[in-house]
Amino acid sequence: MSVPPSQELESALSQALARGELELFFQAKADLHNGRVAGAEALLRWRRGGTLAQPAEFIHVAERSGLIVPIGAWVIDTACARLRAWADQGFEETRVAVNVSAQQFHAGDLEAVVAGALTRHGVKPASLELELTESMLMHDPDATTVLLHRLKHLGVKLSLDDFGTGYSCFAYLCRFPIDTLKIDQSFVRDMVTQANTASIVAAIIALAHKLRLHVVAEGVENEAQLGYLRKLGCDEIQGYLFSRPLPEADYLALLAQGKAVPGQAAPENGTRTLLLVDDEPGILASLRRMLRKEGYRILTADSAAEGLALLALEDVQVVISDQRMPGMSGSEFLTRVKDMHPDCVRIILSGQADMASVLDAINNGAVYKFLTKPWDDEQLRDRIREAFRVQAALTSVNLPPP
Repeated sequence: MSVPPSQELESALSQALARGELELFFQAKADLHNGRVAGAEALLRWRRGGTLAQPAEFIHVAERSGLIVPIGAWVIDTACARLRAWADQGFEETRVAVNVSAQQFHAGDLEAVVAGALTRHGVKPASLELELTESMLMHDPDATTVLLHRLKHLGVKLSLDDFGTGYSCFAYLCRFPIDTLKIDQSFVRDMVTQANTASIVAAIIALAHKLRLHVVAEGVENEAQLGYLRKLGCDEIQGYLFSRPLPEADYLALLAQGKAVPGQAAPENGTRTLLLVDDEPGILASLRRMLRKEGYRILTADSAAEGLALLALEDVQVVISDQRMPGMSGSEFLTRVKDMHPDCVRIILSGQADMASVLDAINNGAVYKFLTKPWDDEQLRDRIREAFRVQAALTSVNLPPP
């Protein structure tokens, strides 16, 4: 009788530790305050038969069989061993986060495992971070609180992973001695273009900072996401934009070279930035020519999506958009701008328009002015100057812009 694949995988996994087939990769996190590497998350890999298996291929077997507990202990011990070795090589300030499974947390003598690894390798406790999930902590909140306080007494850092995807119980968030919130990548993925998602991310960051918690955003893959998180005051990012999971040697090389996240160029004092959004290149070129002597810093986008990406990256005071564009109308675009970048003054410049949606946007405060094509150059210049004056006056007294 043949052995079922799941049993065969379980048998092979049970021998993986003894055979030295498990290893850790490290995905760097970047500090948005100084741009440098702030540490890494340790990610488990299984080098089996010449191929590198990802956790999705075997973790479910480890959890079902109970092997996740000894594997989790090995991860903690190995992470501490690497921290000791790196400190001996001069990398004393880096830290490593490890994921703790629910089984390990509730039944795996986690406190003893952590204390033993720290002592055995002579590691500073604060350089080790334990990543826990909301659902794991809410299984038994009273027992959880006791264990978390005991772990904190050891001196390690505690991180709440995938925040927003589980219970998100704010009462327990105040009760648990957590140091860091990690915003799940499902929110980060859509926050540049989806106003509701952007609001959730902004609220999480603001709430965390009110509670004196550190905030890490996961799954950051492009500069628009980076720029928006920087504007919101996020503390750290993790994702492919900065670094993929790396073997230890490559991670140490990244530390040695001092890699940093792309910086945000600060505009000169008094610079007034205008964003023009229109799907017709000729219109954008004409507007640029007409405004070239006004002293504005002019950004252009040929779609609402590109406009939202630029707004995530740049400090823009006034945005002018066409109404009829493929994919997203100007009124819908400016409604999102109002929700996500409320300091911008928003203008529609359009020839043919769906007046019902434009009027609705005006009545809802998404649009400050509606101007028509073809335009009178002097009148348009006056309206833009007026928009910058309005924006400066409103932001100086912290009133909501029109």
